[in-house]
Amino acid sequence: MKQLTVLTLLIFSPFVNHAQISSGKVGDAKKKDATEAGKEAKDPSEKYDPETGMMDFTVFIGAGYSIGSHKIEPNGDLFGRPIGKRADETMVNRWTYQVGVRNRINRFLSFEAGLSLDRYGEAYDYKSTTSDSSYNYDRTYNMLALPVQLYFTYGKRVQFLAGAGLQPYIPMNMKLNTNATDSLGNNVSPGELSTIEGLNSAGINVLFSAGVQYRFSKYVSAYLIPSYSMGLTNIYAKQEPHKQRLNALNIRFGVAFHFPEQTKTKPKKVKDPNAKKIFEW
Repeated sequence: MKQLTVLTLLIFSPFVNHAQISSGKVGDAKKKDATEAGKEAKDPSEKYDPETGMMDFTVFIGAGYSIGSHKIEPNGDLFGRPIGKRADETMVNRWTYQVGVRNRINRFLSFEAGLSLDRYGEAYDYKSTTSDSSYNYDRTYNMLALPVQLYFTYGKRVQFLAGAGLQPYIPMNMKLNTNATDSLGNNVSPGELSTIEGLNSAGINVLFSAGVQYRFSKYVSAYLIPSYSMGLTNIYAKQEPHKQRLNALNIRFGVAFHFPEQTKTKPKKVKDPNAKKIFEW
């Protein structure tokens, strides 16, 4: 009986050991495959690029509150006349509007080009102290401008911008609203006038800007970039009695829309160490 028991143990013991060894190897292999798959998913060579998203194509639309000033002087040729009551004019603030593109050239430089409706206002007010006569007017210059600027740019989510550029413009019209009363208080106002006569055909300003842009998401940003424009050319035609250059501090603000750049990444080829080399003749 003892011999039969010993014989039975000797027969079945190799199978039991083989099963235990096999199951251990399979478990280790599965763990190894899972570990290698995790390593492949997180490739250490693919580092985060801090400039990702900086080179997106960006379109902006906004408005501005223009605080203007002017420099007026008599025309020096045969058509010139003294400034007269225009010396007592006051500037009137106006709203402006702009649309354009603002894109980075590299990590520290941005380029901006757009279309802007710039508006400048002047006003004069007179009231007689001895009668009911009065005289006042409000004048608005509407200019279609093409501002082009180059910015030094720092930051990604929060961008700080400072730069300069040029702004060619074309006068669209001049609107003049005049109100007048005679000594008896009767209304003798000539009404509103809109004309382009007497204005120069084109002009140019120099721009200086500084501000900030904050990116809320992958697609939307808000910006506040005040700019100062300084007139380099006379807004009036040569035959007009006066010369005038317009300056303004334009507090610009608005929304920018980003179109993310499309980056194509080529999948890395994993070499199989057990693969046989095939030679092509």
